[in-house]
Amino acid sequence: MEGGGSFGWAPGEWTDDTSMAVAIAEVTADGEDLLSEAAQDRIAARWAQWAETATDVGIQTREVLGSATRAARQRGDEAPRAADLRAAARALHQRTGKTAGNGSLMRTAPVALAYLDDPARLVQAAIELSELTHADPEAGEACALWCLAIRYAVLYGSFAGIHDGLSYLPPDRGDVWAARP
Repeated sequence: MEGGGSFGWAPGEWTDDTSMAVAIAEVTADGEDLLSEAAQDRIAARWAQWAETATDVGIQTREVLGSATRAARQRGDEAPRAADLRAAARALHQRTGKTAGNGSLMRTAPVALAYLDDPARLVQAAIELSELTHADPEAGEACALWCLAIRYAVLYGSFAGIHDGLSYLPPDRGDVWAARP
């Protein structure tokens, strides 16, 4: 990676999505369950710390992280917790009604790898981590479906069963996703 581009990246620097995925991967590499509040608090703190000096952070993610960090500092904490991010994401969604962007999807691959043996918990973790910055339920559903597709590809070497993931959503939501091109 030569560097440059629209954000003036340094040689070897990666995108905001990759930076956020690395934080998730590192927490799982330490053996923590992504469904635990402690793991999610670590991820929230890592993301907030990273965002303070990052070259590029998506608009919605920056707003959520900034709001959550301000809330944490007002109560005397150095870094936000997962609950702070969720509250900020919900507040943004209530104000705008538009928080389904692709940011949470782009960082989600480590979730799939952490739950190869447990697709139900994979779905739950994908949704919970999406909700940290993207309160729209469709963002979480997209993350769950993508993680299930990654899981299938890792376990079976193809995407032939990609539609199998729809069965992990409530039937009415699976039907919505199945009808999309």
